[in-house]
Parts: sequence; structure tokens; C-alpha cells
Amino acid sequence: MAVNYIDYDVLNDGEKAYANQAATIREVISSIKKMNEALMQGWSNETAKAFVQRIDTDHVDKLEKASVALDEVSSYIKTYLANRQEEDSQGAGAIHG
Repeated sequence: MAVNYIDYDVLNDGEKAYANQAATIREVISSIKKMNEALMQGWSNETAKAFVQRIDTDHVDKLEKASVALDEVSSYIKTYLANRQEEDSQGAGAIHG
């Protein structure tokens, strides 16, 4: 028989950790975009345009996808945790002494 043990504190910590990392990546993206704006003010030629465009369309896109993926993991853990807590509360209510 398989053991079904769930440490709710660990799941809560995991949900928050993934959500925090997603938020951190969003902050990095914002910082990169601000830096690119500054670069375009101080470096204006075709090389600069190509550089900033590549950052925006390639690298920032990948970071955004990573942030979305981490948010999905956080959401999954949050939903799983809520479902297990509901099951546990129903099971505890079924016990009569």
C-alpha cells in the first residue's frame, strides 16, 4: 500500500517560492527593457537597433516564457494543496468517536 503523506507547510513554501521566482524574472525583464531604452538614447545606429531588437524578441521572450512556466507550477501546487486539504477535512469529519 502506498503512503500518502503531505506536508502542507512544504507545499505552501513551494508555491510561494515558484511564484516569487516568477515575479523576480518579471522584475529582471522590466530592468532589461529600461536598460534597452537607455541604450537606444546613448547608442543610436543600426547595430544598436539590431542588438536591442534581438534582446527584445529573443531573450526577453524566453524570460517571459520562464516566468509563465513558474507561475503555472505555483498555480498547480496551490490547487493541489487546496484539493488535498479539502479531502483531509472531509475525511476528518467522517470520523466519529
